[in-house]
Amino acid sequence: MRKTRRSGSARQDKPDAILHGRHRFSLVFELGASAALLIAALITINGWHVWQTYHSALAKSQTATMNLTQALSQHASDTFSQAEATLAELARQIDTLGAGAAQRPRLHQLFQQKAQGLKQIGAISLFDDAGHMIVTEADHLPAVNNYADRDYFIYHRDHPELTLRIGNVVRSRMTHQLIVPISRRLNHSDGSFAGVVLESIMLDHFRNFYTRFMISDDSTLMMLLNNGTVLYRHPYDEKIIGTTIAGSPLYQDNIRQNHSGIVTSVLSADPEQKVYSYTHLKQYPVIVTTGLSLDQTMSDWRQDAFNHAVMTLIFVVMITTVCLLLMRQVRARMRAEQELIHAQRELRTLNRSLEKLARSDGLTGLYNRRHFDLALDNEFKRAMQSRRELGLILLDVDYFKQFNDLYGHVAGDECLRLIGQTLHNLPLRHRDLVARYGGEEFIILLPDTDRAGTLAAAQRIRQGIIQLNIPHEGSPTGILTSSLGVFVGLPVAGQDTPTRLVVKADSALYQAKRQGRNQICQA
Repeated sequence: MRKTRRSGSARQDKPDAILHGRHRFSLVFELGASAALLIAALITINGWHVWQTYHSALAKSQTATMNLTQALSQHASDTFSQAEATLAELARQIDTLGAGAAQRPRLHQLFQQKAQGLKQIGAISLFDDAGHMIVTEADHLPAVNNYADRDYFIYHRDHPELTLRIGNVVRSRMTHQLIVPISRRLNHSDGSFAGVVLESIMLDHFRNFYTRFMISDDSTLMMLLNNGTVLYRHPYDEKIIGTTIAGSPLYQDNIRQNHSGIVTSVLSADPEQKVYSYTHLKQYPVIVTTGLSLDQTMSDWRQDAFNHAVMTLIFVVMITTVCLLLMRQVRARMRAEQELIHAQRELRTLNRSLEKLARSDGLTGLYNRRHFDLALDNEFKRAMQSRRELGLILLDVDYFKQFNDLYGHVAGDECLRLIGQTLHNLPLRHRDLVARYGGEEFIILLPDTDRAGTLAAAQRIRQGIIQLNIPHEGSPTGILTSSLGVFVGLPVAGQDTPTRLVVKADSALYQAKRQGRNQICQA
């Protein structure tokens, strides 16, 4: 009987073992499949992140090159515009006074005055129709006094146009420095060739400006003539000055065919690919190009990609280890569940952070318009219920478009950040709210505030922006100012809405603009 019971027990244990084995196999398969899917997801997400950050890094490098090119082209345009205005004025004086021996002392004084006022000028000279220098800003004429062999003299002698010419870089025979010759033809009253007036811009003028930009040795900043001849290159290399890039793919495929652009290309003398930004000056036959090395611009991305690859590998190892432990003991499964809970907490924290970011303006750090609209709606209802006044201040930066045109959008963004910081530092109450309303407009919500308090706050804001003392040559005041529209009132049921209150403040703002800006008007 005992043998029979043992046999029955063995037969019963065998199906249990089979079922347990099947269950264990199913668990192993499910865990293995889950781990494989999770690893695949991690690799996919990491690959997507690397791809996204690569294009983001490339876009940032393109923006950086474009900003550099804009700064360099503005500097070059300003330099040549100043030279053109100086030569035009000198030509008018020469036409009026004449260039005879009796008038030369007066012209010499005039040349000296112009040279002293412009630091970039190496020399100002006047040549007669035979190429002899007859007037210069220096105290003495050079010993070797014939410049008929100079390229600029030959050009003006053979071309009747009275236009500005920017020539190839040459070495001055007076100062022995490298100069960029800026010249203009002079005519007799009958239209025949009378000579050339020349302004020599020192190459060090551009060198001093270009060295302000910190770039790697394998990046380049260049100023070229339209035919591809190099006027200046940074990092500085005198051997390259005067050479040409006309045969390079960058020039042939892009610069020659387009006014401006951003491209990844190479120079014939430099096989390394760079992110190039280039632009032709509108008024002058000059090209400015910036080339940032891909190795330099993508170094942060490579480090980020490497870090993510390492992290992905770490996660893969961790998942594999957790999977093995889960197949051995329940405790590992519990530990995995705890990690999941922790990950969920981090996700909630991240979601809260993202929600906060969604309510903030990325440039100034103030609240954005979306958050302001929600706050205004709540305060509007509260003002209706409590029968207490509501104050609104709408601020617009004066002549901000001109500011961007003069100083560039990078300076414009910095200007908005400074204004945002000024508004953020206002002594506000708990329910008061400052937001960037859009572009160069800011708005301040002051619940439970009467007209006197709102106007006082507006005056503090206007003075605070003036005290920033931000230079603005495009403004009549010479500094950055603002116009403010103020609305203070008790919302009327059935008539007012939050939007109508903002419209009233906006109307007051436009009244301030119409009356000359840099002032406060009330609705």
